[in-house]
Amino acid sequence: MQTLGIGLLIMLARMSDVTIGTLRVISVIDGRMKTSFLLGFVEVVIWLSVISLTLTRIEENPWLGLFFALGFSMGNVLGILVERRIPLGNLTLRAVGGDEVRDLAGALHEEGLRTTLLRGEGRTGEKNMLFCFMPKRALSRVMPHLKPLRERIFYTLDYGGTSNQVLMPRTQSPPSRRRSPMRK
Repeated sequence: MQTLGIGLLIMLARMSDVTIGTLRVISVIDGRMKTSFLLGFVEVVIWLSVISLTLTRIEENPWLGLFFALGFSMGNVLGILVERRIPLGNLTLRAVGGDEVRDLAGALHEEGLRTTLLRGEGRTGEKNMLFCFMPKRALSRVMPHLKPLRERIFYTLDYGGTSNQVLMPRTQSPPSRRRSPMRK
């Protein structure tokens, strides 16, 4: 019974540190220094605690190694699930095709996203190439426009990256600089 309790503790702690590690890697890729620092610190504190607990007891109970490995494996899966639920970071959409890509650019503009459309030459003639850098949370608005075009265009989504400026349009006009009549 003691083995099961310690084993579950090791497994849950290992799941936690690997999940935190997944979020830390995403933060590193996105250039979020403070978040990466904090997550890395917590991850290593948990890992050191778990590895020291496991190594001091594994000789008398080799099953603890199995709990350690299960926690690592399950932590990878949990990290992926958490990453899918929490839309952290950015994406770059690249799409190549004919007039459908031009229509896609218009649809993405209507969704509030900025795009760059280039004309190029492909094996079968003239092509349009679209670039769109967006926050990952915008993907749910973009996919309904991409899915019907899967057979007619080529597109890639690359995760991560930073930009030198905010590319999202303003949703409201900037506040007025006039002083309020109530203030003196």
